[in-house]
Amino acid sequence: MSKSKILVVGGTGYIGKRIVKASLAQGHPTYILMRREIGFDIEKVQMLLSFKKQGARLVEGSFSDHQSLVDAVKQVDVVICTISGVLYRSHNILLQLKLIDAIKEAGNIKRFLPSEFGMDLSRMGHALDLGQETFDKMNIRKAIEEAGIPYTYISANCLGSYFVRNLSQLDSLMPPKDRVYIYGDGNRKGMM
Repeated sequence: MSKSKILVVGGTGYIGKRIVKASLAQGHPTYILMRREIGFDIEKVQMLLSFKKQGARLVEGSFSDHQSLVDAVKQVDVVICTISGVLYRSHNILLQLKLIDAIKEAGNIKRFLPSEFGMDLSRMGHALDLGQETFDKMNIRKAIEEAGIPYTYISANCLGSYFVRNLSQLDSLMPPKDRVYIYGDGNRKGMM
């Protein structure tokens, strides 16, 4: 049985670079969308060249050029999107709507894995302050399902590295120097 051809969108990011490495290690023909928007970010360019040396194929494309996305998608069977959905970084989660349009037009994708690596929002509505990120991800899910694209959502819940460094203080990226906020009444032993 032949291996799936995989396109990774966001292949130089925190999760994306790990997905690329795993795909290559498993022997999948691995394509990385090389977006013009990375500009002269030397670290990302070096990472892309390193992946190319390992056998990845670099495919030029841009979210501002619909046809380039369609052309990239037509080369593969599976699309894995790992663009950032973190509000304090580059909140690009809604760019996936353009990718969904390209996947729908291409018509060849067997599986789409959107950038959905946080909490399972469909199960957490009662526990979340429904902020903009929540609505954005739900709009992405709705668009995928309405387009009839085969999909898999990966809900890894929270990524510890985002919370350990600042002691779970949601208003800061750095550890607090003078106080720590305790959420709830402070009596919870654990949360699942």
